[in-house]
Amino acid sequence: MQKHLFAMALALIMALGLSGGRLFAQTAPPPQGEERPMDRERAEELRKRVELIWMWKLTEELDLTEEEGAKVFPLLRQYEEKKRELREENRRLVRELQQMIADKASEGDLKKAIKALEENDRKRNKVQKEGSDKLAKVLSVEKQARYIVFQEHFRREIHGLIQKARHKEGGQGRP
Repeated sequence: MQKHLFAMALALIMALGLSGGRLFAQTAPPPQGEERPMDRERAEELRKRVELIWMWKLTEELDLTEEEGAKVFPLLRQYEEKKRELREENRRLVRELQQMIADKASEGDLKKAIKALEENDRKRNKVQKEGSDKLAKVLSVEKQARYIVFQEHFRREIHGLIQKARHKEGGQGRP
């Protein structure tokens, strides 16, 4: 029952995010057949909603005490923000590399771009390790293990919901 409720809550959040929150907006909706693209503000709002569900579900899944939650969530937010920034940098570097390939950049310039991507990977791994080390000081080994499993399941669930929403948004999922 809880899994079903959780999936429904995530689906609702995804629907609200992809619809631009128009269910609660005071402005007129766009003309029939038009959909506003996902802008940064809408994406950030959706990210915050998913984060709230993540916190709620993580608290439940790990059976966190108030004391543990007060230590764990600021720590996780800090490291998740760092990882998010590094993922964004990675995407930017890959786009630049792609453009360099299209522009027939020199071998030296391509090597520099590759080195920048490798350095980004090292930074992401370092942040991941630091976060895990600090988390180990707060949570028992069992809760650490449960956290790792939870993260993977949550990531897959979110990814699946995004894919379903994109499928429906493209018109392929409509009867």
